[in-house]
Amino acid sequence: MYLKRHVSGGFVLAPYLFACASARPVAPPVLEATGWAIQLQGVEKVGARKRLAAAKADLLVVDPTRSVRGRDWYDARGLVSYLHAAGKRVLAYLNVGQAEEYRAYWPDAWRAPTRDAPGDPPFLLALDPDGWPANYPVAYWHPAWRKIVVRAVDEVVADGFDGLYCDWVLGYREPAVVAAARAAGVDPARAMAELVRDMREHARRTHPGFVVVVQNAAYLPDAVPELYGWVDGVAQEDLSFSGAASADWDDPRTGDAPRPREGEDSRAAVAGRLEEWRRHGLLVLTLDYACVPANADEARRFSRAHGFLPFVSRTPLDRLP
Repeated sequence: MYLKRHVSGGFVLAPYLFACASARPVAPPVLEATGWAIQLQGVEKVGARKRLAAAKADLLVVDPTRSVRGRDWYDARGLVSYLHAAGKRVLAYLNVGQAEEYRAYWPDAWRAPTRDAPGDPPFLLALDPDGWPANYPVAYWHPAWRKIVVRAVDEVVADGFDGLYCDWVLGYREPAVVAAARAAGVDPARAMAELVRDMREHARRTHPGFVVVVQNAAYLPDAVPELYGWVDGVAQEDLSFSGAASADWDDPRTGDAPRPREGEDSRAAVAGRLEEWRRHGLLVLTLDYACVPANADEARRFSRAHGFLPFVSRTPLDRLP
């Protein structure tokens, strides 16, 4: 599963990134975070920033929100400053492998893909395979898409975020993407790895120490070993439990579907690949979806037992549990 919500041990970071002359609390380096949390919808609602600031987590992932069409009024810089003052480090969510129809970069002239045909412009390849509406896998190596991503990175840097949380990195394995890459003579795995590398390098020209965490990329270094040196961490969704797409918070389908316990896609197999990231000195976050408290406890226990940093929520990600 991937993170699409809107519808209408260790790496060393430069110490000056975490030093501050003001009196605000100073969060530890990301490596030393004791907890993390993610919220992708409802960040602009009254009281949301206070709840984020009070969260028992020193690393937060939020949607920048002002990148959503019609919400350019939102003060993302103000949110980040507020959370920094509460001793948090803040990463911005960015979908690097899919175009989202509700974003400001999507003009009226674009035509979305259908079940039978790609969209226009031609880098819009297909419908989301998991059923998230208004999300479309893209040919992320296309120059026009890379320009969109660079502009998004510039906005995130300007708003003061400490880094990026990149979703749909696993798109390099999506059949529609693989077919388009082959037709273009592109290696989809290397193209994705180089995209996140270039994003990080671009951001660090003006924001030294900028962090990039890639989601669901546990196996990508098998094809591109250099990736370990191009990013700062990995986040694994559904390590123990997953949930349904596009369901409301109180819907029991938003969690508790167990990952297979045997086979190459089993929990143990994925955890083994994530341990390799740890051996390369990178941060490993896990994101599970569970409504039943016993399942949430099991997901946290399994993650911590492997040295990962867990968070358990429900698939809408529109509040903190």
